[in-house]
Amino acid sequence: MLQIQAMCPHPLLVPYVHAFVQRDFRMGLEESVEPVVARLGMMLEFQFRDPYWIPSFSDDSENPCSPITVIGPISSRRVRLIVRGNVSALAVIFEPAGFYQLLGVPAAPLAERGTEGHSVLGSDVSRLYERLGDATSFVHRVNLLNAFFLERLQRTSNRPRLPSGFRTLLVGGHNAGVARIARQIGMSTRQFERKSLEYFGLSPAMLSRIARFQRALALVSSQDISWLEVAHAADYYDQMHMIRDFRVFAGGPPTKALASIEPHHLIKL
Repeated sequence: MLQIQAMCPHPLLVPYVHAFVQRDFRMGLEESVEPVVARLGMMLEFQFRDPYWIPSFSDDSENPCSPITVIGPISSRRVRLIVRGNVSALAVIFEPAGFYQLLGVPAAPLAERGTEGHSVLGSDVSRLYERLGDATSFVHRVNLLNAFFLERLQRTSNRPRLPSGFRTLLVGGHNAGVARIARQIGMSTRQFERKSLEYFGLSPAMLSRIARFQRALALVSSQDISWLEVAHAADYYDQMHMIRDFRVFAGGPPTKALASIEPHHLIKL
């Protein structure tokens, strides 16, 4: 049995947080395998019952996730997620630069992996975890999350602002060129790259590629169109270019990758 509940954050948090999502699984003797594909943005995830198990494609090792985990941006298919037993997982899904802007923690050291949450966010997040565990409903948990992040929002008046050039990359400005975008906003290419790592945990070129890949996934999931049409709409040079990105970012060609992604997977929520 699977139950999914999702809510938007408080309006003041919308620039930083995409959604709060709780997924409750009761798998019995079965297990579910969920692909982890390339994506922008960070996640903060709380586990209240059995943990997710995270096998690696590189050495086939398998480890349980921590009760509190900060998950960085992902640039390739490195691991998969296995759901076993009774799992209750609450995820805070951040906008691409939202984690750094809201919490002041640079993204680069957290990229490509999950990190135990207390070591990143300190005792505040551990106390939040205890309150979330005592909460009796998803709505109650969302109220606690909103209060926690609103307090963080109000704590600092000098919050990092996203340079406008990155908005261009996120909405499809890769053809403009990183050096040209940097010049347009008064930065050197090196400064622009440092800012990209700080805000997103990714280089500007990789940021642009993954944003385009995610647009392609969203297009084919929401519309009845061909892969050729998806490639053009997502601003790929041609269909083969899109297929190469899918192999890197999702581990296989588009049709195979899409078939492995279910509606309840976090990449779709």
